[in-house]
Amino acid sequence: MTDDDDGRATDDETAGVAERSVDDRRRRALVYGGLAALAGTGTASAWYAARDDPAAPDESDEEPGSAAEPDAGDGDDGDDAETAPAIVRRYAPDLYFGALEKWYPTDPRAYVVETDEGSVVDGFAALDGYSATFRETVVPPAPTVFYNVVEAAEGVDALQYWLYSAFDQFTVNFHWHDWELLQVFVDRETGEPLLLSASAHSRASPNNEFLDPEIPEGTRPGILSEVGSHSSASEVNGLVPSFERLPTGDLLSDVTNDAIDVSAAVRAPFAYGLPRDEGARLPFVLPELDGVPLHEHSSLSIGRTDLVDERVTVGSWRGLPAPPTDLPLREPGLVLAHPESRLATGEVDGAAAADATYALEPIAPLREAIDGFVGPQLSFEFAVPGFAEDAIASHITSVGTPWEQERFADPLSDVTDPAHRRRIDGAEPAGLTNRVVGRVRQLRAGAEGALDGVPDAARDAVADVAGVSLFAPPTELAVRLASEAPAATATRGGAFGFLRVEPGPHLLAINGPGFAPIAERFVHEGGLVRAGGDGELAAVAVEDAGWIRGDARETGGVDRVRVVEDYAGVVHDGSPVETDRFAVAVHREGRYTVEVVDRDGRRGAYRVTPDSFDANGEAVREGIRTGKVSLARTLRDEVAELYALAESLSASDRGGDSDRDRNAVLDRLARARRAADGAVAAAEDGEEEPADDRLFDVASALSEVREILVSEDRGGYDDAAVAAIDPKALAGIERSNAAIDAPL
Repeated sequence: MTDDDDGRATDDETAGVAERSVDDRRRRALVYGGLAALAGTGTASAWYAARDDPAAPDESDEEPGSAAEPDAGDGDDGDDAETAPAIVRRYAPDLYFGALEKWYPTDPRAYVVETDEGSVVDGFAALDGYSATFRETVVPPAPTVFYNVVEAAEGVDALQYWLYSAFDQFTVNFHWHDWELLQVFVDRETGEPLLLSASAHSRASPNNEFLDPEIPEGTRPGILSEVGSHSSASEVNGLVPSFERLPTGDLLSDVTNDAIDVSAAVRAPFAYGLPRDEGARLPFVLPELDGVPLHEHSSLSIGRTDLVDERVTVGSWRGLPAPPTDLPLREPGLVLAHPESRLATGEVDGAAAADATYALEPIAPLREAIDGFVGPQLSFEFAVPGFAEDAIASHITSVGTPWEQERFADPLSDVTDPAHRRRIDGAEPAGLTNRVVGRVRQLRAGAEGALDGVPDAARDAVADVAGVSLFAPPTELAVRLASEAPAATATRGGAFGFLRVEPGPHLLAINGPGFAPIAERFVHEGGLVRAGGDGELAAVAVEDAGWIRGDARETGGVDRVRVVEDYAGVVHDGSPVETDRFAVAVHREGRYTVEVVDRDGRRGAYRVTPDSFDANGEAVREGIRTGKVSLARTLRDEVAELYALAESLSASDRGGDSDRDRNAVLDRLARARRAADGAVAAAEDGEEEPADDRLFDVASALSEVREILVSEDRGGYDDAAVAAIDPKALAGIERSNAAIDAPL
């Protein structure tokens, strides 16, 4: 496909695309733009008309000198609809892209076709036409930024800068027609910026915001665009062009979003950022349509080089045995700037000049020229662990056409930080606090990673016995929130966050290249919800994965499952994906206690060790049961494990000479083992009172162990050994009490 000099398709080519558009209509499951007349937008519509429509009424509610009016003293012709107001030009951003970017902001009118649906921007035409022009010219075709100005609050205007890209290829989704937004909230009287808000993937992802930015005369906001997805982060701290989530030394962070506790161990700003720019390796995947890669589809003329570079692309996530470790990080690429920017005029001091300038145009003419944005749905496969096999869920996200979005007329609806919202209009909508957060780490063999199940002081003591530990994942993962309004995001440093999560049931699915899938169901009741119970989730490489599967359909059902590794700690905690059946991927070298809660709230537990997995890497438990027998059996196994640990850490084994004291600890643990054996036997015989007596004996023996460990000579154990043994003795006491309270 070739273009005329103005960048628009020729009539013959347009007719061909239109004919193909009709043929493909049966597959067009995605329509962003509506053909119906747009409803009025109240005050915002009046502001809108005053800026961009030369035929707008003379009457206006604007005050003299407001941001809505071009500055009469700047030499502009205020009647020229193509001349942006001075305040809009003042804050038109500098745009920084990654070196691997393929789709820069352009004018969608080049790809309008006439169909029975009206004047629509066709996804095939946009991707084909843009790619062909880019290949031929090796420069971004028709760089364009569209502006809109809206009253955000009394005395505050929102300068909206809308950027259109022909395609979106990212870690968590693909779609035609990508619109991104930077909002600069300014004081109408002074023109000073109050807040920057750069858009992330969707309303469910937190935006990257900066309150009260300092933008001296002669400078302007910077926008860092994520490769492929074009989600944006503001660049305000002067370290261009890189994103800093946290301040370092004298350097400010690029965001002022509020910090939240993702988990007990992680506190981070609730902002999206740019994962690859933060030292994270972010894998891409190839989009498919009709079962074939998009670049091989018969309706398109693009090639593999028109998509995101192969160096950062993983062909099949589910086919990899382990996560890749050689994906390159983000590198700076092209810079686009407004013609009046110092980057364009050469007045820069130590900064790279712009590679090209963009046209700054009002968005109103687009509404007149375009009835909708269309294209067949592209899906991304999220594997959801099931009992027998993986279920596949399709997913697509897009923010859609600008003027159909809530934030187009109500810019504050897109502000994600409560403190920022209060700063502008004093409000704090409840939706801003309805969040879901979490952090994913990889469960790997060896004790070099985090051991959440033991105190830090015990690391040396358990180094030789811990089979697995938790590490930062080598690549970021895709996170899908499946609900009535599905959304997806990517982790950054393993952490993720969702905003405006509606109350009710949800499915959380996490996938990554070479990782076994993670999934859990939960009910959001408002406020802050941490995935996995405490915000921590563990992923495991496919090649290391063992599947713990349980079926309670014929017993008491399963309402919740918690899997605890002896030293790594909790690796799963959530409601099962399937009714009364669960599947949890763990590392086969670990030793686990599987704790379940049935539909009636009764508790049960059982052990899974490396010997539990069959030749297929599965540990299947049919007929999951709760109650005293289940808990007593688990207690017996845990006490045996504790005895083995205490024996391995004893003073004699470490070259000490305190056999008498050492035997005092081991003697109590031996007594606890005998009592646990008796409790199991009595419970299995249906003798509740004798079982409870034996369980009480277990707790008493373990309490004596703890007393010895805090005595003056600590039973002959050193500090690290005490730190390793004592928490497990306490856990045994708690398990004993739970078993006493449980029915047979």
